[in-house]
Amino acid sequence: MRTAKPFSLLAQVYDAIMSDIDYEAWGKFILETVRKRGWKPGLVLDLGCGTGNSTMPMFAFGLDVTGLDFSEEMLEQAREKLPPVPFVQGDFRTFKLDKTFSLAYSVFDSLNNLLSEEEFLGAARNIHAHLQPGSFFMFDVNTTVGLRELWEAGRAEGWAGDVYYRWTHTFDESTNIAKVEAYCENGTTSFTEVHYEKPYDAPDLKRLLTQAGFTNVETITYPEGEVSQEDDERIWVVAQKPHLS
Repeated sequence: MRTAKPFSLLAQVYDAIMSDIDYEAWGKFILETVRKRGWKPGLVLDLGCGTGNSTMPMFAFGLDVTGLDFSEEMLEQAREKLPPVPFVQGDFRTFKLDKTFSLAYSVFDSLNNLLSEEEFLGAARNIHAHLQPGSFFMFDVNTTVGLRELWEAGRAEGWAGDVYYRWTHTFDESTNIAKVEAYCENGTTSFTEVHYEKPYDAPDLKRLLTQAGFTNVETITYPEGEVSQEDDERIWVVAQKPHLS
């Protein structure tokens, strides 16, 4: 068994393990939410697109979408799945694209991988710079409540086809960081990836996004779209880049 860098070897088995995730429902929720707030369709950016599962619904809905992810291994899977879609390797904090977008979105707690408020703020500012005036940024995150008790007994285990997975979770109260050791086995191949996440709660998200230049920052629940509560384990955030005055 070998220890691999995050989201590298996992790319080979990720779709099998996550086969029960309803990405289409998430995509519909995002579009319904921003449309209610005045969104006009245009170029769309999927941040943390991984193997392209979160990109596929937007493409199927007829939108002009670009996918961006830090992991080249995940992007290789995405490019095979959706050849017409441009997929770009980049860091949320530093990526540079030659176009701006009407909507940037991110799902499945990708922004929890930013392990400090400074990293989050840097990413938020960079995303803001890639949005057109009046456009939207929407994403989901795990809260402190969610990452303290991620899974029952701190473990998720099972089979996905011929892939066996055993993921264990701990939360360090002194650093406010969650650690997941993701063990996977597929035939004769086995590996472990170690992933870290920082929780973000509604007050901090509103403060950081406002500092990055966003307005109308809301934290809501899925799928109702209601105002989030302090004990929510996962929340969705929708924020707007101001219109030109």
